[in-house]
Amino acid sequence: MHDELPDDALHRGLLARDTRALEALIRRYSREMSYFIRLVLDNAGTLQDAEECTNDLFVTVWQDIESYDAGRGSLRTWLTMRAKYIALDRRRQIQRRQAVAITSLDYSEAMGARDGETYTPELPASRTMENSMEGLLEQRERREELRQALEALSELDRLLVYMRYFRLASTEEICAKTGLSRHAIDTRLWRARKALRDTLEELAHERVRAPH
Repeated sequence: MHDELPDDALHRGLLARDTRALEALIRRYSREMSYFIRLVLDNAGTLQDAEECTNDLFVTVWQDIESYDAGRGSLRTWLTMRAKYIALDRRRQIQRRQAVAITSLDYSEAMGARDGETYTPELPASRTMENSMEGLLEQRERREELRQALEALSELDRLLVYMRYFRLASTEEICAKTGLSRHAIDTRLWRARKALRDTLEELAHERVRAPH
């Protein structure tokens, strides 16, 4: 029945915290928004990144529906703009991860030829080693920061993060393990990722400000 309602009725349902309105909204727009998000990601990341962005979008809609102003545009337009911001943020995160991976590769190459491979540095050896060691130390600092950020989460949220992103468990597996609903899992993972990002940014700023 909710699937047949116009967007303005779904909007009223969301404002009334009617989960059926959210489910109908997801069924109506998830495929369209997922396709749009993949375009914004522009081949960065994986299908899982696109899926998580789509999940983040509808969690954000549920939590921030009061910010939607029907007088400024349609619900579809508002969803599209929120999807764009979420996807752009994820693309920047992916690019940062790729930069760290490149630093790691630089370090491996600086260690010299291994397993019969030949390495010819483009920079003077001393400079290459210096840059690579700085990269290695930065990676160690980042790992320590991630450990601290994870410890700041609640025990349940750490478990969810571990299962979803380290063990790559499906949502169904997490539901069976924890007894939580899909909506509860998506909401807690969204909050956990936001908390991790905020903590990591704060720790990174402290590292930059620290005297060397």
